[in-house]
Amino acid sequence: MLIDKLEILQLKGSVLLQNDISLIALTLALTVLLFCRSVSLRRQAAKQSLLLEEQSKHLEEFQIKLDINTSKTEREEHFLKNLQQAEMATELQKSRSPLVHQRNSQRPPERYEYVKSMFQSGLATEEISSALGMSTIEIAQLLKLSSLSKQAEQFNDDKNILSLA
Repeated sequence: MLIDKLEILQLKGSVLLQNDISLIALTLALTVLLFCRSVSLRRQAAKQSLLLEEQSKHLEEFQIKLDINTSKTEREEHFLKNLQQAEMATELQKSRSPLVHQRNSQRPPERYEYVKSMFQSGLATEEISSALGMSTIEIAQLLKLSSLSKQAEQFNDDKNILSLA
């Protein structure tokens, strides 16, 4: 009976030893599995981090391009606005131009031209007034107008020369 008890204890001990070994093996297997899973998750996290970094760089590049395009668009809009204003100003000036040219192209009456040419030949205002039958005041005014128109023509000629340069 003692032998039987010893055998039973040995059997129980071997069963317990086998249970301990299987528990140790199971624990070791789970530890290895968890380690492999954590390594795999770390690699995935690193890949996602790199991908996120690349995406951020691309996003920044697109933002810069968008800012440049927006800036170009704003400059183009500003240019078009200025161009429209210049065209409008040109149209307004053109509408007045024929009137100015018409006024300049009208010639003064012949007797006014006679006053100018007689004065340039050296005649006095009294002699001109008696020859043309006009008052001396009118002759003096016509001579002043003639000199003013000559100055205006010179000014316009100078202005045209400057605008061509």
